[in-house]
Amino acid sequence: MMYLEKAFEMEEKGHVDEAVALIEQALSAFPKEKAVILLEKAKMEFRNGSYKEALLDFIESYGYTGEEEVFQLILEAYYLPNQDNLKNTFERNLELLSRYPYYHNEYEGEERMVAPIWQDEQLIVCVNFASRQFATSERKEENYADLQAEEVVLLSNQLWMENLTVCEEKSRMKESFMDMNLPMYLVFDRIYWELFAQLYDIQTLLETKRVVFLVGIQSLQNWFSNMQTIFPTRIYCGSVNPLHGAVMTQIINVSYEKMQQQMQEAEIYYRTCLGEIHGRIRKQTPRVMVCTCRFTTALQYHARDCMEAAKRLGCDVRYLIEEDGLHRIEHRYIIDAIAQFKPDIVLTLDHFRYEYPHVPKEIVWLTWIQDPMPHIMDRSTPGRLTERDIVLSHFTGWKKFDDIGYRDVIAAPIPANAMIYKPYLLTEEEEERYSCDICLVCHAADVDRHIAEQLEEIPDSLKESVCAIYKGYEAYVRETGELFYVEDEFALYIQGALEQHYQIMLPKEALEYLAEDMRLYFNQRVYRQVLVDWILEAGFCNIKLWGNGWSDIEKYADYAMGAAQNGETLAKIYQASKIVIGNNVTTTSAARVWETMLSGGFYMSNYIPPEADITDIRKIVEVGKDVVMFHGREDLVEKLQYYLTREEERQEMIKRGREAALKTMTYDVLMERAFAEAARRVEEYDE
Repeated sequence: MMYLEKAFEMEEKGHVDEAVALIEQALSAFPKEKAVILLEKAKMEFRNGSYKEALLDFIESYGYTGEEEVFQLILEAYYLPNQDNLKNTFERNLELLSRYPYYHNEYEGEERMVAPIWQDEQLIVCVNFASRQFATSERKEENYADLQAEEVVLLSNQLWMENLTVCEEKSRMKESFMDMNLPMYLVFDRIYWELFAQLYDIQTLLETKRVVFLVGIQSLQNWFSNMQTIFPTRIYCGSVNPLHGAVMTQIINVSYEKMQQQMQEAEIYYRTCLGEIHGRIRKQTPRVMVCTCRFTTALQYHARDCMEAAKRLGCDVRYLIEEDGLHRIEHRYIIDAIAQFKPDIVLTLDHFRYEYPHVPKEIVWLTWIQDPMPHIMDRSTPGRLTERDIVLSHFTGWKKFDDIGYRDVIAAPIPANAMIYKPYLLTEEEEERYSCDICLVCHAADVDRHIAEQLEEIPDSLKESVCAIYKGYEAYVRETGELFYVEDEFALYIQGALEQHYQIMLPKEALEYLAEDMRLYFNQRVYRQVLVDWILEAGFCNIKLWGNGWSDIEKYADYAMGAAQNGETLAKIYQASKIVIGNNVTTTSAARVWETMLSGGFYMSNYIPPEADITDIRKIVEVGKDVVMFHGREDLVEKLQYYLTREEERQEMIKRGREAALKTMTYDVLMERAFAEAARRVEEYDE
């Protein structure tokens, strides 16, 4: 053909652009020869380095003829040079995903159908070995401008890592706690997943611990059939396949309809079976649902211990807790649990029925208050409780809590699990590792670090004066052995010192912020550090400090033992220590008290004035008989010397303390008390 011969001549002379233009004229002039002309054009482009244009023309030519020779030519030019890299990337990703909990692929184990043969910033081209066809995917410019932090995103068939990175960074949680995270869903059809897994190393995505890979419609449906899964707040389907968005919408609608049906069925059940429900409660063997949260340090274990105690009392129990960091216990999960289990009583820690508006009103709701959260300390909260809401409170001596107005509150200081915290037969190795004269179980008290962190949050003009305030309080405690216990004391100290020495009058909000920090956080750090210093300065050297951070402070490093594992190990630590020192500045009745006593340890409580003690040990056991309390430095040193040299008297105190704890401060006792109150309330309802 004349056009082609002329084009080849121009190419030989180096006029490649003109040669290609001439071939394009031939395409217009000879449409019946398009396949042949395109093939020659593609070869010319490839010879001259226009690889993308060549590939597209090769593919178009192959589309007309389907010739095997052209198919193999494309593979040899574009696939075979990268075959090993693609295979290695794919296999490495599958190996990583085999240990990753958030990967679900309904096609797992099947041979790859497709492979990418071209990728640039705007285009991906792949070959399908099964159909022996080629396909292209163009990058769509997504608008992520409105995407906010802490949104749950679903992306469908996304093949550009840059887009995923932008979404992941913009939608992250502002602050994480423990293993809490928000999922980001990557949903793929099979061929798009195979392309994605060959194109990218996904290690970075896995390290976020939040990306959920769902390959296939069935995987998508299965994942969201779990009632703890979080629905996406934003879906990016692009133009590739809108099916995932439609399926997700259907899943949400079906879930909502199911929840409505379950609510109606629950309403009928609790209305028609109230007599049966009350009968179980009166017998104090109710059907109990315990709701807690894994994103807590202690509450989840307290809830677990309540559940186990309820089981020992003969109750049928269901325990609700998030299965991992990407799941949540929200309304639809609770409604489903109620529909399936039909509890007579729901027990929660720090949360009330009114926070779950769809819960049937006939259920008896037990709220065990352990923390002064804003909604708990809100004066409007008591008015939102019903006659079937029973409040148990850890705050048995705190006037601020009493003044809020809760009615018929059951005193419920945090107890200990007597099934775990009990005397053990220690091995020689355990005796060697755990035994000591004096033991403290708490995290390290790095006073200077806390001051430095606080100074980062305040204006430069106040740094010097605020630093002096904190250091001055530390010096006062060291010198006098006295503490401030309420915010008003700290506020007076802060404002007085600033006015006297710096002529500064703080705004009310700033003063309250500093006073709260000093009372709740700095005070605890100062006291723990001062306690250890008092003990060391008095010449006691057989001490052990259990908890994080002690080894980071040079003067305590020789005594640091690392973190103490809760449960049996901690019980053995208490048991092997001659004296366990209390160090909580807000309560004398922390759970550590009862854990020590039940374990057969000798507990020495620090003094807190009764009016400042949110849970007063003096209202539970007899000080001087069941437990020892020390007042300040001199009293601490004197009592340490006394009891370390009087083994028989110390053992007698241990015996009485354990008997007192078994009688009043176990989870079995707490649950018996709560169920007895529920039975009493039910009797009143039925009269």
